[in-house]
Amino acid sequence: MPALTDRQKALIGKATAPQPAPEAVNPAMARHWCEMVEDANPIYFDESYAATTWLQGTFAPPAMLFTWKMTPPWPVVERESVMEGLELEGCTATLAVNAVQEYEQPLRYGDELTVTSEISSISDEKTTRLGTGHFVTTKDTFRNQHGEVAGTHSFTLFMYAPAQQESAS
Repeated sequence: MPALTDRQKALIGKATAPQPAPEAVNPAMARHWCEMVEDANPIYFDESYAATTWLQGTFAPPAMLFTWKMTPPWPVVERESVMEGLELEGCTATLAVNAVQEYEQPLRYGDELTVTSEISSISDEKTTRLGTGHFVTTKDTFRNQHGEVAGTHSFTLFMYAPAQQESAS
């Protein structure tokens, strides 16, 4: 497998244009999320309780951050992807490795988010028991309608050429 090319290295740190989230931050989606993960925290929906906290109001669960970027399957909407230009020769398999979120501002119901995405790093070639390839980390930055960073979502993938399996004799 060859070393990273200058073209591949040039993709690191190149952000997409801000793309609007498909939906405003809203309580209906937050309620579905809370039902799914069985999170009964009253700060998400109880206005009188939330007003007594340091946040002084309700907000969407922080762990939903990436959810606001997800486009519905229909109608199909074309979106710019940082991964489009990344071709790693011989890497035919991809494995999700890690996701990290950082929260800067609470997501208030009604917030209109925009998202920029970039490849933040591509490792040198690594060999694991799965095969040989590169760890690729992307970073999505979420901003609210005031331009404030609400949070970031970093996602690491292992893009690799599968190791040859020894046949059992």
